[in-house]
Amino acid sequence: MQIISLIRNKKYRMLLFPVIFLILLALIAMDNIQLASGRRDSVIYTYANSFLKGEIGSGYGIASNDKVSFAGLEPGDIVLGGWPNCAYGRFSHAGIYVGDNMVLEGYVDYGLSAQELSHYLNYSELCLLRVEASREIKDKAVAYALAHQGQMFYPVAFKQGERYWNCSKIIWQAYNVQGINLDIINDLWIAPESFSASPSVKILYEKGT
Repeated sequence: MQIISLIRNKKYRMLLFPVIFLILLALIAMDNIQLASGRRDSVIYTYANSFLKGEIGSGYGIASNDKVSFAGLEPGDIVLGGWPNCAYGRFSHAGIYVGDNMVLEGYVDYGLSAQELSHYLNYSELCLLRVEASREIKDKAVAYALAHQGQMFYPVAFKQGERYWNCSKIIWQAYNVQGINLDIINDLWIAPESFSASPSVKILYEKGT
């Protein structure tokens, strides 16, 4: 009864998710100690370090008014956006450009779907990436991503399987099935920032810290 009473208390309910997440993170880290302790660029390490600093979400900030041109983007390019204080790195969101000013991305509200590219202009952190691959491979990656529209979104979607997705997993898998692995450390799940560190991409544009 005391546990139920605590859950009903708004103050304690707000703490429930971070506590559960920390426990889950600790269990995962125990099974993957080499990523948790030996790799500062691993998602586990980043999450744990951010949690200790009180950063548990996707960040927050003031919408940017910078004028950025997307005119040079090609289908298959990767777009990253982010806010300060993000729990999982500099960038909190990612999309794969599919042409006609649209990106295939993932959100909790509507799963994987094609959305207007222009909303990335609001982010204080922005990075445009081009995968070093043939036009054929990029077109196949775009087709793979588009074929998964409507699939379920889950924030912490592990790389294995095709039932749950997040914004970065769909991009990673779209290229992975073409023989290009954009995750250089073979992490459990891939954060948007991992793409910018891949030797298989080049940076077209970058703003922010």
